[in-house]
Amino acid sequence: MKKSQTPLLCLLSLINLWAVLHSPDLVSGQPPMANGVQPLIQLERQPLHQLIPMNIRPLLLPQEQEQFLQELEGLPPDWRTLQDLNHTEQSERLFQLNRERDEVRLVHKNLLQQPIAFLWAGVLRQYLPEYQGFSVALGPELTSTSWGIVRFKPMGLPDYLVAIPSLESARELLVQQQNGKQIDIGVLFIGTLVTDESLIYDFSHDEKKEGMILPVVQIQGVRYFLKTP
Repeated sequence: MKKSQTPLLCLLSLINLWAVLHSPDLVSGQPPMANGVQPLIQLERQPLHQLIPMNIRPLLLPQEQEQFLQELEGLPPDWRTLQDLNHTEQSERLFQLNRERDEVRLVHKNLLQQPIAFLWAGVLRQYLPEYQGFSVALGPELTSTSWGIVRFKPMGLPDYLVAIPSLESARELLVQQQNGKQIDIGVLFIGTLVTDESLIYDFSHDEKKEGMILPVVQIQGVRYFLKTP
């Protein structure tokens, strides 16, 4: 270990010790908002799918999302027909499409109730001694598919999102932050589609105005992982 890093490691150890001694919830083994307070996993060469239990359907790759949409919806919408230079007219067409498909989709109860996993992006922010981890800022992941752009919409997020690395990793991450580096992580969400409004069809708000599908998911679990350089 480099001598310059020794004081930082000692300070971090003292902070963690203080946090444990002064946090009854952590001492009792029941951290508050445990659903969003999770370890920061280092994947290294492991495939990301290994983080997903067998009973949960992964929707990480474009082909996985396309297959799921085909089973749930049959065919993608005709985006050209839906588009209109008149914003009011386009909004009305999208409203009608979403309402009609919401009703038809209800026959697929098994798919609507099936737990799924999807990805969002995350950034480590402030180190929180009381949790011995970093607060997490979130951002959506956009996936280009043959159906359009898929952007998952999480509902019911935990109040606290904290990623807890190992002591050694925490030291390294703090050094990187002090050097001005932004630390990107992956966020794996697990949940089920919201039954009444499980998919929303819309257009992107950029110049391309591409068709967009927004699966609305009630969140039941979260996992954090450190991306491999």
